[in-house]
Formats: sequence, structure tokens, C-alpha cells
Amino acid sequence: MSKLLLSLLMLLTMSISACSKSDDIELPTDNEQTGGNEDDNEDNDQPPLGGNGRYLVLYASRSGNTESVAQLIQSSLDCDILEVEPTIAYESDYNAMLTRAQREQQEIEQGNYPSIKTSVDSFDNYDMIFVGYPIWYGHMATPMQTFLHRHAEKLKGKSIALFATSGSSGISTSVSEAQRLCAESIFTPTLHFTSSTISQMQSRVAEWLSTIGTEKEQPNSNSMKIKLTVGDRSATATMVDNPTTRDFLSRLPLTITMTDYANAEKIYTFSPTLTTQGTTLGHSNPQRGDIDLYVPWGNVAIFYKVVNGNSQLVNLGHIDGDGIDLFDVSGNVNVTIEQQ
Repeated sequence: MSKLLLSLLMLLTMSISACSKSDDIELPTDNEQTGGNEDDNEDNDQPPLGGNGRYLVLYASRSGNTESVAQLIQSSLDCDILEVEPTIAYESDYNAMLTRAQREQQEIEQGNYPSIKTSVDSFDNYDMIFVGYPIWYGHMATPMQTFLHRHAEKLKGKSIALFATSGSSGISTSVSEAQRLCAESIFTPTLHFTSSTISQMQSRVAEWLSTIGTEKEQPNSNSMKIKLTVGDRSATATMVDNPTTRDFLSRLPLTITMTDYANAEKIYTFSPTLTTQGTTLGHSNPQRGDIDLYVPWGNVAIFYKVVNGNSQLVNLGHIDGDGIDLFDVSGNVNVTIEQQ
């Protein structure tokens, strides 16, 4: 009987120990991510374009909690966002994932960082980088440690805002890790959610963003500059100040498909049509890069070849520099247009 009692006590002790180790793993949610593509090649990811180019949200997430915080920050600031992903997705089995996370942390302490498939060419256009991660065994999630280790040189002088999720463990160890990895970066006050505070996400994110001095960038209503983005490339255009252009600007931002016409222009028809009241019609000499309205059809045209003038054309502006190359391609193009 004494041996049986001893065995039961040992099992109970092991169970309690396992719970205490895993309480700092990212909180479980209903959108648990499972296995993915086990691609050994690292991709050169770039963040999708947002409306506010001053900020970038980087995050690593397995169960979805950190991702939820990251998406709230992104939507609050209308900025760029990018997920930091391991080359091989983490196991769907929770215990297997814990074992791997602990092994990777031990390897990092020996100087061997696990493989990830996310990298960024440059952070030059960003004023602040948000870095989010779950806390695993008291440490920053290993994929994010790898990312910061590999990008430390590019992050020199940049402001970094750390946010993290955990079961109950504190954030201090992971902050020290980030400061060690990016010793020449500038760190703002942090944001940390545990199982007891995750329900306060909405209010605490808003308060934190205000504390660290961020704001959602609003377009300048008086600006006559626009940004046109096709795929991962962008160009700017300087617009002409007239009532038709003002109507055009009032409808931004928008994402549209422009149809190729006559192998010379990309066109899009607005509904309702742009106003021409108070605007002088007639553009005698359209040039490559000009943006015009063709009044009879109500379509805006971006000319990538020189065309004949027309008494029913209204010039709206001109694409700067060699930006017209984005449109000098065969077929239709998907373009996002926003006011600067």
C-alpha cells in the first residue's frame, strides 16, 4: 500500500509541475493554428501596405491571442502588419509544441537560433516598430527572438514597442532579451496581457497607443498628391486643382481594377460620374503619365503612351517621375489609390 501511495503522489506532483511550466504559454483560443507547409526555404516577406506608413506591426502567434492584439493595433493605426513565422509550423499537439519550444530556447542559449521564413529588407520608412509575441517558459517566443537577432542591424536607432501575451508569467525576461538582441534600438513602455487581463484588450490597447504617442494618420484634405500602388510597387502623382479633381480626391482611398484600352491607357469608370461643373474641358496634348477624365464615358484614364488631344478630356494630374512604368504593362491592373 505504501508503494502505491508513493506512486500516486509522484503522479500528482508531475501533473502540478507540468501545469506550472505551461501557464506562460500563449493563452488557448478557438482559432488554434495547426500544422502548415514545412518549407525549409526562407521567404523574403514584406508587409502589406497600410494607410499609415509610419508604423509596422510585427507579431508571432500560435494560438491566436497575440495575433488578435496585433490586428487591433493595426486597425487602430491603419498601418502595415506582418507575421513572423517559423520555417516549419508548430505542432497542433500542445504537449509536442511545449517540448519543441523548450528545446529551441535551450538551443538559443547556446547561440543556435531556429529557422524562420520571414524577413524585411528595410525599416527605413517606419518611425516605430511594434513587436508582439507570446511568452513561452518566461521567454520571448523563439521565432521572434530569431527575427530580432537577424534584423538587429537594420533596427538600429528605431523605436520598438513590445507587446506580449502569457498565461500568468511576467514580461520582464522577454524585455531584457529584446534589449540584448537590439541593443541600439529605443524601447517604449510595454504592453502585456495575461489570462486575467486579456478581456481588457480594447481599452488597454487604446490607452497604451496614446501613452507611447502614436496616432492614426489622417490624409491631408488640402493635399494635391496621391499615391498609386500596384502589387508591391508604388508611385505618386501631382494633381491639378479643379472641381473634377476635388471630386476624384473625395472618393479616396479606393482599390480598383483598371482596364487596358487601345494599348495606350488604363481606364476606370466612376459611378456616379465625376462632376465637371466649373471645370474647363479640353486637353490638347496628353502626355505619357497624364491622368484624365473622358467626359462622354465618365472614365478616368492613365495614359502610358502619348495620345491625341480631345475637347472632351479633363486633365486631373500627372504621375511623378518614372512611376508610369507601373501601368505600362499588358492587360488589366489592380491599383490602390490614396491621398497623401
